Amino acid sequence: MVYSSSALLAEKRYADQYFFLKKQVVWSFIGFLVFLISSNIPMTVWQKSSRWFFLASVFFLILVLFVGREVGGAQRWLKLGPFNFQPSELAKLAVVFLVADYMDRRQSRMKDLKKGLVPLVILFSIPMGLILMEPDLGTPILLSLVFGALLVIGGARFKHLFILSLAALPLLILGLLQFRYRIARLFAYIDPWADAKGKGYQLVQSLLAMGSGGLFGRGLGNSQVKISALPDPHTDFVFSVLGEELGLMGTLICAALFLFLCLRGLKIAQGAPTCFGQLMAAGISLVIGTQAAINMGVAAGLLPTKGMPLPFVSFGGSSLTIILMSFGIISSIARQSRRA
Repeated sequence: MVYSSSALLAEKRYADQYFFLKKQVVWSFIGFLVFLISSNIPMTVWQKSSRWFFLASVFFLILVLFVGREVGGAQRWLKLGPFNFQPSELAKLAVVFLVADYMDRRQSRMKDLKKGLVPLVILFSIPMGLILMEPDLGTPILLSLVFGALLVIGGARFKHLFILSLAALPLLILGLLQFRYRIARLFAYIDPWADAKGKGYQLVQSLLAMGSGGLFGRGLGNSQVKISALPDPHTDFVFSVLGEELGLMGTLICAALFLFLCLRGLKIAQGAPTCFGQLMAAGISLVIGTQAAINMGVAAGLLPTKGMPLPFVSFGGSSLTIILMSFGIISSIARQSRRA
């Protein structure tokens, strides 16, 4: 899908139709090595290094605000030689580490709002605030949903979660009102055809791509919308190209695979021998599943337009590597569960 969605763009921009494919292949090998290494690291080692992992993530989020590369009005990328690294991808895993380690060490305090929950919320707010400054609203929303789910799994009181949700609501509204384009995207989501050549352009082209695919699609490589009309066909809207080329059946199979991965991860979490392992496996599964649901929902017009890659499928090295590392951790948890 990376090659099919990016070949024409790569030929036009870099005079090499394999430009994005070659980069993705390199990152795939790197990610696979990271997967093998992380799958053989014991949970005790991961838990001991979780704080350092979180601090490293915060450091990179601060660094990107000062020396990051700006793309599309957002400063989210660090240049590392020939590659670009997105610290917010690392933050997704770091936040799961933070929550899992904190709740494992303070299980007896999680029913206490002041001594248990509030300190965790403050720590969680640090990377969220830094990501919002890039600016990026989608990742904080994604991680907040997963954060709430992990609190439920970890035994926090629903009354306290309701209070936190009410406190977060004004912040969400403020985040939406901070930039005019976010309000415009919201109105475009409600009626994209009202401004089909302006604010609703991305969503309209995505819907046209998916609608023209029919039941079985035009065939791999035969997308028409990706040629000139669909923005970011190899990243944020790769699912639209998939829908046009592989049809409704292709999109349903893709969604079913993500559902299988998420449910399998939750099943591994259920059988994990420690609280830390349970929360890690559940958190990683929910991050991947929720991110996939948001990307597919945006492409299908079910959610407002938001730039978020489709895990495993979209072009992007840092995203692919972190995802494979995450699944390496789940693999390690599954292996230790069997031994236990």
